[in-house]
Amino acid sequence: MAVTTQGIKLDEETRARLKSASAKLDRTSHWFMRKAILSFIEKVEAGAGIEAFIAVEFLEKDTRRHSLARRLRKDCNTDE
Repeated sequence: MAVTTQGIKLDEETRARLKSASAKLDRTSHWFMRKAILSFIEKVEAGAGIEAFIAVEFLEKDTRRHSLARRLRKDCNTDE
């Protein structure tokens, strides 16, 4: 299996929290992030929707890429 490196941008507070949580488990930050990512992937593959990760009340206000709010705005602006 080929392996590639993926980057992730974290603010300083999140980085510190990651480092602390990893240390508590006597693991590296890399191990911690890999486990977290695999856990999310497994949940999605098992059928979890975005609601499993973001509270429903926040979905309409979510302005992240590909969010429900952006899709709705785009749908409302379409003349088709």
